[in-house]
Amino acid sequence: MCRSALAFFTASFVCLQNCRPAPAPFLRAAWVFLVVLGLGQSEDNRCTSSNAVSCTKCLALGPECGWCAQEDFISGGSRSERCDIISNLISKGCSIDSIEYPSVHVIPSENEINTQVTPGEVLIQLRPEAEANFMLKIHPLKKYPVDLYYLVDVSASMHNNIEKLNSVGNDLSRKMAYFSRDFRLGFGSYVDKTVSPYISIHPERIHNQCSDYNLDCMPPHGYIHVLSLTENITEFEKAVHRQKISGNIDTPEGGFDAMLQAAVCESHIGWRKEAKRLLLVMTDQTSHLALDSKLAGIVVPNDGNCHLKNNIYVRSTSMEHPSLGQLSEKLIDNNINVIFAVQGKQFHWYKDLLPLLPGTIAGEIESKAANLNNLVVEAYQVLFNVTVTMKKCDVTGGKSYAIIKPIGFNETTKIHIHRNCSCQCDDRRGPKRKCVDDVFLDAKCFQCNENKCHFDEDQLPSESCKSHKDQPVCSGRGVCVCGKCLCHKIKLGKVYGKYCEKDDFSCPYHHGNLCAGHGECEAGRCQCFSGWEGDRCQCPSASAQHCVNPKGQVCSGRGTCVCGRCECTDPRSIGRFCEHCPTCHTACSENWNCVQCLHPHNLSQAILDRCKTSCALMEQHYMDQTSECFSSPSYLRIFFIIFIVTFLIGLLKVLIVRQVILQWNSNKIKSSADYRVSSSKKDKLILQSVCTRAVTYRREKPEEIKMDISKLNAHETFRCNF
Repeated sequence: MCRSALAFFTASFVCLQNCRPAPAPFLRAAWVFLVVLGLGQSEDNRCTSSNAVSCTKCLALGPECGWCAQEDFISGGSRSERCDIISNLISKGCSIDSIEYPSVHVIPSENEINTQVTPGEVLIQLRPEAEANFMLKIHPLKKYPVDLYYLVDVSASMHNNIEKLNSVGNDLSRKMAYFSRDFRLGFGSYVDKTVSPYISIHPERIHNQCSDYNLDCMPPHGYIHVLSLTENITEFEKAVHRQKISGNIDTPEGGFDAMLQAAVCESHIGWRKEAKRLLLVMTDQTSHLALDSKLAGIVVPNDGNCHLKNNIYVRSTSMEHPSLGQLSEKLIDNNINVIFAVQGKQFHWYKDLLPLLPGTIAGEIESKAANLNNLVVEAYQVLFNVTVTMKKCDVTGGKSYAIIKPIGFNETTKIHIHRNCSCQCDDRRGPKRKCVDDVFLDAKCFQCNENKCHFDEDQLPSESCKSHKDQPVCSGRGVCVCGKCLCHKIKLGKVYGKYCEKDDFSCPYHHGNLCAGHGECEAGRCQCFSGWEGDRCQCPSASAQHCVNPKGQVCSGRGTCVCGRCECTDPRSIGRFCEHCPTCHTACSENWNCVQCLHPHNLSQAILDRCKTSCALMEQHYMDQTSECFSSPSYLRIFFIIFIVTFLIGLLKVLIVRQVILQWNSNKIKSSADYRVSSSKKDKLILQSVCTRAVTYRREKPEEIKMDISKLNAHETFRCNF
């Protein structure tokens, strides 16, 4: 089974030769293909909407754009039509031989032998925004050496998987014989940092962390290198058989700590420079990351160096876990491919780390690691789909190439890239062809040399394409070419105007029609045809006659006429003509000074002159004003109404207060009726309430005073009895 990986390269390289138009058969095939897909009718056509007026700019828009260099090609409308997709240009009458359409070519090297990475060289011709794809194959040679180092999590939960390793050696050797005749195996184990809170430091458990499992475990350790890489499979199986499990407290393990040591301790592990290096990590739990060590008070960053002494990692309790970036750097520097063989639900945790650790893969192992050898074999075969993309032509001169080096291999692939950024019509040695559509450009922009012309966009500043210095160029809806705005073509409608400030789609609609179908949209406002008015051109002009009141006033001077109906601008006005306004100044009060003009007897000449000027219309509407004055409430009438209402309210309050007082007096007389007596016995009602007696006594023996107060009957006199 082959695994594929996707590699994206964004190239920024230099064109070494001028592009040539694509051959006619290729263009015919492309045209048929586009027609079948319906691309010729695409609504979002960036080739035409960008208003490109030169071949170079057209080709830079995208790989689907072509330029018609035909001399007599007819361009209609207010924009250049030479830049379009191939099917549209052909349908407009442009001959296939006159279409500038550089194609993409990928030419790999052939007949390569004794190499693992093929092709060794690739020649690619690209145009802006185009992509080129080719397959990069990793074909291992049988004579190529392979080093495989097993790094195993030996915590108690991995007990069953470690037992399975006893039979891995011979089986894996037989399978790897198909790929390499020089195969070596090594072995190492890890648990976690031997400090709290990662392990139990209780004296009874510090040497046996597996007491909860009823197992005899070896003491915990950060990383132990058990067996260097060897061709002796029997020795490998014996080392695995002697391996005991260990244990810790927390769930994550110290896998990344052990991986970094296995990568950088080249002499201890026995990595060969010419060999393909594979590091297989077996675990069922996640791994600690950088800064996790602070829980144990370890704050010294990992230095990325080898710290094995007697095959034991001696800085496990004094240095932090490595970061992912640091681990990735060491794996790449030492040309090591990592295989994560994970059992259980933590497989997805490692799978998410793959983009951060280049050259690594993750596989899920079955119960008791039955498929472990298959993971190694699958990881040894690699197939890459390489995609090269060129964004734009912004560099000139020089030579361009890229080098791809697969991690874990010493061989490379060299990619030579030619940028097709120019057009054949720029070549003055060829037939006369148009690379610039001069219909839409100012003559000041042209600089011609014999048969070759080009224009300078910097000749005229972009300020001439702004309606105001604070406004965007061409109102943000076009491009400035030689001091003139070429407006974008968009789906909604037409954009036009000197600064692309006008359009035919942003005005208000009425019943689904722009400007009600009775006007044109200019700069966001409806310009109505003759006989129509309103902000949407929805009203006939003659409808204003329906808003005139009998006095000849439009909406009584208190509103505006909209489509034959008055809309009162004064919120106090109501009525068909806004003629009723109860809280407004009435005609009577407004014309009070003119009332005397209706009775000109005994008036001075000055008042008569004022009547003729200011009150000339008073006589015409005398009856209307008089009726309005009589119909409106007078100030005196309002005063009397308010006075009577106030008087009645005050009288009501007085009556209520009087009734409350009478009721209170009645209750008081009734409650005191039982205590009334005749005036002849009035003196008997005055009872003595205080009895006094002077007593002389000594401090040593005070005299006892006895007082007897008996219950009194009615009309009895209070007596003091001592």
